[in-house]
Amino acid sequence: MPGRFSEVTSDVDDILHEVRQQYFPELVNAKILCLFDIKKRQSKGKIILARIKKSDDLVRHLTINETDNEEGFDYIVFIDQMIWTNIEREDKIRLIRHELRHTLYDVDSRTTPYKLISHDVEDFIAEIELNSDDLRWSQRVGELLEHLYSQERETEE
Repeated sequence: MPGRFSEVTSDVDDILHEVRQQYFPELVNAKILCLFDIKKRQSKGKIILARIKKSDDLVRHLTINETDNEEGFDYIVFIDQMIWTNIEREDKIRLIRHELRHTLYDVDSRTTPYKLISHDVEDFIAEIELNSDDLRWSQRVGELLEHLYSQERETEE
């Protein structure tokens, strides 16, 4: 039985690099691991397209050998694999950019400078402005993902 997560394709890392360079220069030294989530995930009745997690001590320890330093990853971004393979590049950029909006670089922190923050509103104000041409992109993509999982269930029956 396959696990819940799998390695991402190179386009994920390419888009992560591009988005980080353009919008998040403070994360230039952050070690970010992206993984595909191969199973449907929901929270409070809403389908999850992607999520970001700040690494704890255990995750850092377990990922030491996967980074160029001896500290492991700072963040892990989980992306629903089904949606990633079924959306256009612009929506992929929006998805990665939204997840990185949850990061906060706190230079005065006594521990790690990498933190997580919640939305300003249902989204982030900066994201609303950047997505003014398609304010409902997240809802549109979420509905597509629900449809894709529904189709998958029907084929399995």
